[in-house]
Amino acid sequence: MDSFTHAFAIAIPLLLAGNAILVPFAVIGAVIPDIDAIFFFVSDDEPSRYIFTHGGITHSIAGAALLSLAAFIALYLLSTISWFGQYFPEKVTLMAGFAILTGAMLHILLDYLAYPGIPLLWPFSTEKFTLGIFPGPSLPILIASLALLCLILTRRAGNGVCQGYMVVFLAIILIYAGLAVYANAETDGKAIPTINPGRFITIEETDGSFVVRPFDILHGSGAEILYRKYTNITPAEVAGIAMLPEVERLYYHSYIVTAERRGESIVLRDPLREEKVFRYPLDHSSLVIPVRDTLSG
Repeated sequence: MDSFTHAFAIAIPLLLAGNAILVPFAVIGAVIPDIDAIFFFVSDDEPSRYIFTHGGITHSIAGAALLSLAAFIALYLLSTISWFGQYFPEKVTLMAGFAILTGAMLHILLDYLAYPGIPLLWPFSTEKFTLGIFPGPSLPILIASLALLCLILTRRAGNGVCQGYMVVFLAIILIYAGLAVYANAETDGKAIPTINPGRFITIEETDGSFVVRPFDILHGSGAEILYRKYTNITPAEVAGIAMLPEVERLYYHSYIVTAERRGESIVLRDPLREEKVFRYPLDHSSLVIPVRDTLSG
């Protein structure tokens, strides 16, 4: 989800419930998980830090909780300083801290609805989880959020408008959820939504290959493309390099990974991202590992 939607998703219910005083704190909580968008300078040059990326550490339950605690402590300390305190209309109480945490957890819940998923259980696991409803940010919800922002800026966003936004917001989620359920029921493997709500990319995994097909809600499945998992290499050899940080990073970002031995190198790649079937994440879609490095490791 986009930042406007994350902010409105918590602010509007609080306003309608008469808790306007908590809105600034809840909005802070709702947007701070996306601070990881600036973490690229931490992870780009060091593969072992791949979890420090957008949709990474701050998008886990533990990470969002720790970030919320840090934000609460920072705001509380600032509010005790006389010069900064004038900008806080109310004391930063534990209720404000709970609002920050609620906003952050709602952010995690909304991002759980979308591909490519988030590492909910970090630090225990870096596996990504997703309900698989959206292909990332939802364009219809973004449009609704921008429309609401325009109404707010022009002072035309009363209770009726806010209620209408929530109805549209929930309706879009239910529609996309219904389309995803239908697509997964009609196809094998998993159906990944695209920017077109009526079109999916399905991935069926076998022991030796990935079978990829487009699926259209109106026209059904299209022609399949087969990607071999292993070419001139064995699964055991691939398992032998699985713990290399750069390999872990590739798997973390990828939808599928194929492996091929080419001379003195092992080539790992996510063909779906290389071929722009999926355009996010853009980086780290392939990897070349010299065989000598695998032997020395």
